[in-house]
Amino acid sequence: MPRTASAASTSVHGLTLLAALLFGATALAQTAATTGPAAVLPAFHEVDADKSGRVSVEEIMAYARKKKEEAQPFAIKDVDRDGDGMVTQEELTRAGIHGLEGFGTIKASDLDRNGDGYVSHKDLEDYLNQKHREAYLQADTDGDGSLRQSEFVLFRFK
Repeated sequence: MPRTASAASTSVHGLTLLAALLFGATALAQTAATTGPAAVLPAFHEVDADKSGRVSVEEIMAYARKKKEEAQPFAIKDVDRDGDGMVTQEELTRAGIHGLEGFGTIKASDLDRNGDGYVSHKDLEDYLNQKHREAYLQADTDGDGSLRQSEFVLFRFK
C-alpha cells in the first residue's frame, strides 16, 4: 500500500519528536540538579583529554586546575553584595568572576577557607579540588576509577 502524504508527515513528525526527546534528555541531564541562572557543566569531550571514551580522576583534576586559572581571587564583600553569606551565580557574574559556573549558590565560608574575607588562588584551588573529587566519586557508580559517558551525566556539584 503506498504511503500517503499524511503518513509521511506523521513519520517525519515522529522522527523530529524522537530527536527532540533524545537531545533534550541529554541537555536536561547536563543541567539537572544545578542552581542559578548561569549553571554550566562541562561537556564530556571537554574533560576527556586523552579521548579514551572514559574520564579519569586525573582528567577531572586537570579540568579543575583549568577552572581555577579562569577564576580570579576576590574579596567576599565585593561579590556578596547583599551580605547574606551566600555567593550566587548572579553575584559572581555581576562581579566578573569566571571559573565557578555550574556550582550554583556557594557559601562564602566554603570559598574563604581561612576566614580573612578574601578568596585567594589557594582558596579557589582547595574549593575546586574538593568539589570535583566529590562529584567524581558520586558519578563513578561502578567504582572502577573512571567515568564512562553514561556515568559522566551524573557528574554534579553539590
